[in-house]
Amino acid sequence: MMQPPPAWRPDEVTLGFAMSADAQGRLEELPEPTLLATILVAVEADRRRLLNQLSGRGDEEIEAVANLFWPLIVLPGRKDPEVAIFDGTGVWRRAFRYTRPPSLDAVGKLLVEPPPPKLFLERARALVPQFAHDPGSEVLTVEGFLPVDPPLLFDVLSHSEFRSDPQSPHAGFLPARHDVRWYGDIVSEMYRWLDRFDSDLGALGDARGRVEATLARMDGVIQEEYDRLLTESRTRVAEAVARSEAETVQIHRRHRDEIQRQLATIRTAQAKIVHGEKSMATAETLAFRASHRRKEGEPHTARRREAENAVHNAHRDAAEARQSIERIHAEERADLERSLAGVAQVERQYAQALADHELFRDEFRSGGADFLQAIDGQIAARSAQKNLLAGYFLPMPSLAGVRVIWFPLWVATLRGARGLRQLVFPPMQVRAEKRLSGALKQFFGGVVLPVEPRTARFEKVLRTTMEDALRNDPWLSAATQELTRASDVLVDPDVLGRLKEGLVDLSRGGWVTKKQEESFLTAYADRAQRRARRGTPPGAELPPTSAVPTAGRDAGDATSGEPPDPPSAR
Repeated sequence: MMQPPPAWRPDEVTLGFAMSADAQGRLEELPEPTLLATILVAVEADRRRLLNQLSGRGDEEIEAVANLFWPLIVLPGRKDPEVAIFDGTGVWRRAFRYTRPPSLDAVGKLLVEPPPPKLFLERARALVPQFAHDPGSEVLTVEGFLPVDPPLLFDVLSHSEFRSDPQSPHAGFLPARHDVRWYGDIVSEMYRWLDRFDSDLGALGDARGRVEATLARMDGVIQEEYDRLLTESRTRVAEAVARSEAETVQIHRRHRDEIQRQLATIRTAQAKIVHGEKSMATAETLAFRASHRRKEGEPHTARRREAENAVHNAHRDAAEARQSIERIHAEERADLERSLAGVAQVERQYAQALADHELFRDEFRSGGADFLQAIDGQIAARSAQKNLLAGYFLPMPSLAGVRVIWFPLWVATLRGARGLRQLVFPPMQVRAEKRLSGALKQFFGGVVLPVEPRTARFEKVLRTTMEDALRNDPWLSAATQELTRASDVLVDPDVLGRLKEGLVDLSRGGWVTKKQEESFLTAYADRAQRRARRGTPPGAELPPTSAVPTAGRDAGDATSGEPPDPPSAR
């Protein structure tokens, strides 16, 4: 029986698998025979590819191929139109971290009665390490969150516009691991965590604002003290300069009088030297004449000796006067330097005080910035943790009233000498042209078909992760195997007719050759004959129901609380 029309269950949305746009841009699903042929050809091609790689180490048998629907549970958030979307099968898990906040008691005490700036800076620096220290954290692990990096969740949501009923008459709906109460409890816990983040951010923001205001107020006080000291220094230096200039005038006047006396002594000595030298010359001349005239020359000789003594004494007085002038100049220089040193001392004193204030102002601002940055680091880390958690509540007006999104997959179960494996085919889009890309050839086992994965992440993330989960998750593997066999399209009586019709369509479009068409049709016909010879009625090879753990629930049960419908009723 086909899936009931969406109108029967308005809170459930079933998405199409492979959509194409007609000439008017309307979306429609690929014809069912063509889609069936595409999937079966891809499964057979993958089987043959692996057979070639194994080099004779055993063949695989295709046990079942089914169109399955993967449940995405939609729960409303606190604010419309926010919703949280869970993978009902629990393939993905997301761990959220809540770092315990540092104690703000010491910060509060520091701000109630702020001490002087120097002491405030010391205490603020002592508090910085506690904001960098990790006091531990709590972890909330949510089962069933699709990853947002890479943004697989958004790729899945972008596919939600392709809504359609299942084309396969045996479509299967995968069960959810938990009922709706479990998901509701998770959403409530997430909101409790968001409330804790908001409370912490509010407290940190309030503390930061108070710290910033206190720092600004203290910085103003420091700047006022610096300005006051600068004004005082200019006044004191001007006073010292005025005193120095007055002292300079007095020093110059006092030493000028002494120098004038010494200069008068030098001038007197110079006059004596001149007169003495002339007197000496005259006495020598008169003494010579007296000797020539044979007169007494002793008086002239005595005069000469007196003049010579006078010149000698005058030279001595002049030399002593000059030495006195040098001494006076030295004393004057020393007095002037002492006067200037007093000005320099005042300037040095205030320059040092201004430098100390300026250095402390810079140190205070730097320490205050470190204190704010430490708080900002806590706010940023906590905001990032909160935003990561809040980012899973998405504004989706298009999902108003929707509780389950049935996401389409095709799954094939193959069994061989190496054991059982399952292939997953994510939603496709019709290709506009033939592009013989290696990625597509690898995806379809060397066959190029008219569809390709709708997004790269559907192939690289969704398909790979689903196949890994089917290998490693016993519950999901058992549930998927049972549902794949229960919804197997190969047991449908007219499957070969539909396959042939689809192969003809692919051949007509040039996607497969006539030889490939015949080969694939023959392979599935032989497989149907082998099943008939074994006499295995459809569904007889299913494992007992107990093979699926009781924790599994139909996704419809998860949202409605009703017992699951049997697969045939879907």
